[in-house]
Amino acid sequence: MKPAGLAIIILFAGVTIMAAGCSSLSSVGTYDHGGQTSQVQATLQKQSEDWGITRGCYYTVQYQVYNTGSTPVNNVKLGVMLVHINDDAVRDSRDIYIGTLAPGASTNVAIELDGECLKDYNVRAVPVYDV
Repeated sequence: MKPAGLAIIILFAGVTIMAAGCSSLSSVGTYDHGGQTSQVQATLQKQSEDWGITRGCYYTVQYQVYNTGSTPVNNVKLGVMLVHINDDAVRDSRDIYIGTLAPGASTNVAIELDGECLKDYNVRAVPVYDV
């Protein structure tokens, strides 16, 4: 086999092994403010992992943010964190501004988070709003 052909096969094998490591993502689906009743809920809708040559491993999650109360909530934000399972270290995070949610209203939010390949993560979402 020619050296160029062997190099392509080795590169392809390396990319395949790295992409396989991006498959260990779990999520905390609904966050309830530590046991306190919350008027805004964030529920996991979708999650996926992917790998790119320029980005490495990244994780895409989609949450539904829902106002369960009977009054509008203002300045709703969703904090989403990619957290390493073994030591609870936050690898990446995003704060997404949603705005005002009317009673019973919901919106979907999609977020991309950067992680390291071959690591196990949880995704946590924390809705914050003005009372």
